[in-house]
Amino acid sequence: MEFIAVFDVGTSAIKGLLMQKDGQIFAEHSIHIQTFKGKHGEKEQNPEDWWKGMQAITAEWFNEKHIDPESVKAITFSGQMEDVILIREGKNTERAILYSDMRAEEEAVLIQQQCPDLSAITANTVSASTPLAKLLWLVRKGEEPASVVFSAKDYLIYKLTGAVVTDSVTAATTGAMDIRTRTWHSSVLESIRCDQFKLPELLSPDDAAGYVLNGGSGGFKEQTPVLCGAGDAGASTMGAGAIHEGDSYFYIGTTGWAAVPTKDHSPKTSGVFTLAHVTKDLNISIAPLLNAGNVYEWTKNTFMANDSYDAFEEAISLSEPGAGGLLFLPYLHGERCPVKDGDAKGVFWGISSHTKQVDFMRAAIEGICYSLHHIASTLIGEKDGEITLIGGGARSGSWCQALADITNKKVCVPANSEYLPAVGIAATAFHYLGWTKDYEDFINRHITSQLANIYWPDGQNRKIYQKGYKQYLKLYPSMKEVY
Repeated sequence: MEFIAVFDVGTSAIKGLLMQKDGQIFAEHSIHIQTFKGKHGEKEQNPEDWWKGMQAITAEWFNEKHIDPESVKAITFSGQMEDVILIREGKNTERAILYSDMRAEEEAVLIQQQCPDLSAITANTVSASTPLAKLLWLVRKGEEPASVVFSAKDYLIYKLTGAVVTDSVTAATTGAMDIRTRTWHSSVLESIRCDQFKLPELLSPDDAAGYVLNGGSGGFKEQTPVLCGAGDAGASTMGAGAIHEGDSYFYIGTTGWAAVPTKDHSPKTSGVFTLAHVTKDLNISIAPLLNAGNVYEWTKNTFMANDSYDAFEEAISLSEPGAGGLLFLPYLHGERCPVKDGDAKGVFWGISSHTKQVDFMRAAIEGICYSLHHIASTLIGEKDGEITLIGGGARSGSWCQALADITNKKVCVPANSEYLPAVGIAATAFHYLGWTKDYEDFINRHITSQLANIYWPDGQNRKIYQKGYKQYLKLYPSMKEVY
């Protein structure tokens, strides 16, 4: 039996999958990752924790399940983007600065002032999350020269092969890639005096970054091909089967986004990003949410901490659509889109003497759906049709049905939805090995042919939610002065 190994390095865990040639998942395992948080906006992880997590996964495969390492024919990756990981040969790696680290706010403003035309080249506005701003922050605090990579998966590639590389999807988030040519706009580093940092080689996701080093690093057989893979947004887009212009989808994990492939590379409205697609002739318009699965988790832990998720889902079903008139603004962590406000807070509105505990739970779920509908309307308009939903949130039936009713779209949930970022990027290895003709062949065989559920919008519920959505849109403007 032959496999490919896929690793998806998320914010909270690293997942590993072994996929068979027929597209079935043969083995999967995940390892929790610790995040270090500080009082001044610090969000960091230890890159060696990613490496140890990958080693723990491969040990489970090769030592406990007795899978032959020689049966793994290629390795590919997905991972969190907008990180900054400094690499100095022969020295211990410092903690990685994560995408959610907010210490570079001042530097982001400086770059905007010094490079006013940069967004026309990169298609994105520099913010505190942007790696370019983080690099300037490091320079201003006296950081020594180093090579740099921008995704957790790039560090694992370095550990396996010694290659310092990244992909075009990840590079599009850095503030330093020309989206039109998919090449580094290196002069921007010189203009802000950050050229002490050596940028990684830019590869396509299905390019081989290198081969497993002598000694079988990570438990793999030496000389096993290691592909560049892609950042999580690119992998998720593939996992949603969105490989044609206009193929929209929602991703709901800890955070979430709405996305649609496009041929356009012009800067979008505030909060909407343009990234490179895994395929060479498309980009991705993506509107991110800071509040998604984390709000679901908060709601469950707040109202039903000692109960199972099945019990939580059952409780939500006891509240009627519309939650008895209760609305929830789900900005527990500030927000990036459709409003950009780090100080925004969550709000329950419409509490009355008739409001029940289950109404709070349903209102929270509906609030996230309203937020997704809001960004989708910004991104793809109000047209009817269908949308694919992937990520862990797709396991919640109440969430999926509310999303169908609120957006008035058929919601399609592929099988193994929580693994689809990893399954999606597996397409690069299948193509590399010749197991499929092209990406469309992979999507048709292993993703769109395996729908788990379809949720149709309910006309009666739609009327309730149309009224609720109009009220929801007034909540943030009304509360902004209070924040």
